[in-house]
Amino acid sequence: MPRTSGPIQNNGLATTLILAIRNSSTVQLPMVQLEVFIITGNGLPKTPIAHELFSVHPLSNIIKTYSIAGALGYELQADTTSGSDFTANIFTMDENGNLIDAQRVLGSETVPTAAFTPVP
Repeated sequence: MPRTSGPIQNNGLATTLILAIRNSSTVQLPMVQLEVFIITGNGLPKTPIAHELFSVHPLSNIIKTYSIAGALGYELQADTTSGSDFTANIFTMDENGNLIDAQRVLGSETVPTAAFTPVP
């Protein structure tokens, strides 16, 4: 079942969204489906900025980065074929490369969603 961060308000400082993915399994090769959206205004639909499908090798880490400069908010949706050895954490950085602690979302803090948001 897909999981979502839900809409996260950007405090105006975040310019980069970082997704840190870890596969701690010694044997599983999970496939990951990922969608990233930005929110540009109240009452406007979410704008997709990434839709990816990729695998994560056993005992590997992957770092994905996306620009969210100027966005009022963002949302990440992800699903994987793996079990409990897979973790995806979300962080943001300002234009100087400083992490913004208030906008981080750990994988355990994401919530199930019935389906991915359709991307046109």
